[in-house]
Amino acid sequence: MKCFSITGLILFMFATGVESQELLTLQKAVAIGLANNYGIIMAQKSQEIAHNNASPGNAGMLPEIGLNAGYMNGLSDANVKVVTGAELDNSSAHSDLITAGVGLNWMVFDGLKMFITYDKLKKLEEISELSAKITIENTVARIIGSYYDIIRQGQVQQIFSEQVMISKFRLDLAKMRFETGTGSEMEYLKARVELNADVSDLSNQQTLFENSKTTLNDLLSRDVNTPYTVRDTILVNGQLQYDSLRLSMNSSNRNLLLAIRNKQVGQLELKTARASQWPTLDFYANYNYYRSETEANFVQYNRNFGPSVGVALNMKLFDGLNLTRQYKNAAISVQTGDLEIKQIENRLEAYLARIYNDYRNQLQMIGFEQENLLLAKRNMEIAKESYAIGSISSLQLREVQQNLLDASTRLVTAEFKAKLTETELMLLSGKLIQ
Repeated sequence: MKCFSITGLILFMFATGVESQELLTLQKAVAIGLANNYGIIMAQKSQEIAHNNASPGNAGMLPEIGLNAGYMNGLSDANVKVVTGAELDNSSAHSDLITAGVGLNWMVFDGLKMFITYDKLKKLEEISELSAKITIENTVARIIGSYYDIIRQGQVQQIFSEQVMISKFRLDLAKMRFETGTGSEMEYLKARVELNADVSDLSNQQTLFENSKTTLNDLLSRDVNTPYTVRDTILVNGQLQYDSLRLSMNSSNRNLLLAIRNKQVGQLELKTARASQWPTLDFYANYNYYRSETEANFVQYNRNFGPSVGVALNMKLFDGLNLTRQYKNAAISVQTGDLEIKQIENRLEAYLARIYNDYRNQLQMIGFEQENLLLAKRNMEIAKESYAIGSISSLQLREVQQNLLDASTRLVTAEFKAKLTETELMLLSGKLIQ
């Protein structure tokens, strides 16, 4: 009776508290993750910064306007002689100086570099957006994997619960036979030991199940102790086609698009290096006010104010060949960008082929293991009946029980792996999020 009490207590513990818990669907989990995940929020903040940076002013396309003003009051020992023979000698000469002005400076031509820079800032904004989407995709993939891992752990827990019930059936018969003298004490004790082992496995599996729920809560950036339940079935899409996935991957994979944008930035760097060889033309306009009163000079009062405009042309004739070096380096970066794109395309092709092969294999394994599980269950029914009438030994019953356990866990594992490969294929093809 002691073993029965332990088993009943554990099964009761697993069953309590479930009805009152929230049902967390995968769609809701993804929505919570998109709203709360710290990595996603930080990526979105970086995207906002890149958006703010992609402005005409940051590219140097707009003028700069400045205002300045100043006041100075001084006391000096002045001694001034001029060629005419006049002399000024004042040991406590006061002076006041007031200046003010507003000025505009605008580079109206820089070899079109400002326009190239603006295009570059726009590309960098696109890169930041792609990086944020990559973060979102990876996070969603992890949420999906974590969600279905909870279902897997729950299904395995149910399998272990069924194993406990079978072992309890065996123990009841072994005990009855021992007490009536038709069975041995050794068989009875062996049944108790193996029931305790199954209860231990069930308890360990419960811990794995609870830990998997904690992992998902962490991914959703919410209280890790938030209670909830999940669906109990792993639904696998068995209709994914290789050619369709490959076509979508080549046009929509975020990592490939990111490499293409990086190459485009390199091409703009090349244009920038070329544009730097041109002269620059600046336009400026100012309005200044100046007033000076001093006892330390023959000119004791001076005031002037008014506008001024002008242009300035600047051109580097020789800069130590730095522009040439920058141009060559930019050209090499463009070539490197081409190589990086080809490398990513190659790796994606190979990875897609491997993952798709795994996906098809897991779908086949699901079919095999579904059939095996039906056979194992039927075999278990026959074995229990046979053991009840004494036509098979406890060892044979345990072997059939182990076969059922293996068939059940293999099916759950195949379904879980198929779901993971399905998610990875959707991630590769850029279809995981729109």
